[in-house]
Amino acid sequence: MNTWEHITSIRRRARVAAVAVALALLTTGSHADAKEMSADQIVDRMIDGDPLGYGGAEAQLVMALVNNRGQTRKRKVVMYSRRDGKTRRLFLRFLSPADVAGTSFLGVDDDGDRTQHLYMPSLGRTRRISSRQRNASFVGTDYSYADLDNRDVNDAVKKRLGDEKVGAESCYVIAAAPKNPDSKYKRIDLWISKKSFLPLRIRFYGKNGGEIKRLTVQEVKHVGKRWLISESKMVDLEREHTTIFKLVDVTLKDDISLDQFTVRALERG
Repeated sequence: MNTWEHITSIRRRARVAAVAVALALLTTGSHADAKEMSADQIVDRMIDGDPLGYGGAEAQLVMALVNNRGQTRKRKVVMYSRRDGKTRRLFLRFLSPADVAGTSFLGVDDDGDRTQHLYMPSLGRTRRISSRQRNASFVGTDYSYADLDNRDVNDAVKKRLGDEKVGAESCYVIAAAPKNPDSKYKRIDLWISKKSFLPLRIRFYGKNGGEIKRLTVQEVKHVGKRWLISESKMVDLEREHTTIFKLVDVTLKDDISLDQFTVRALERG
């Protein structure tokens, strides 16, 4: 090999080495970024995905309420949701059975300014859910009104624990202590998928430190560009009662009319 060929060979090896180093740094950096995500960033990412509202959709849901004797009552629900920047809107209407048909719920989260309304046909009027009612059961289910808008998770002191797996899914584990002294929960632990950023498991602890409720996600779907919770089970350990939500049909929409998310729409029936 002559001198020029030798120099060319050295330059070529140097370029290959430089590219390899750059790729290694990029790969290492991306892993480091993921590893160093804070608890707040992980929860923000989860909430940004709107796991309970689907971030703009029309959906049909079946709800099953199971008591401590194994008796099941089924309900059919239609849901509309819309997202405009940091404003989220959620509308639910019960279609059956007859004792709850027409009962409707409206929740609006305007960048942390949250309002909720419930319309009950038997009363013939809409009432706003007050701060004192936030821990009450939502229409006999095992969800509270506070659970529906993630306020106790969002407005909390968060701590990242060691990563764990839920089934085959790698998850971030977050402990959240609600800041609101009126919250029913002392701590909420979440297992958030690293793949979908959906909460696959949530454990709720009461003021005495004991576990009082648990949410388990049983099925997820990838629809369009979104990951959606398609089946979940909330168990109230104190009253030995379970609520199962199953997504029957969903159409992602970004243009559901704002008229759908009004008190007047609640009362239209």
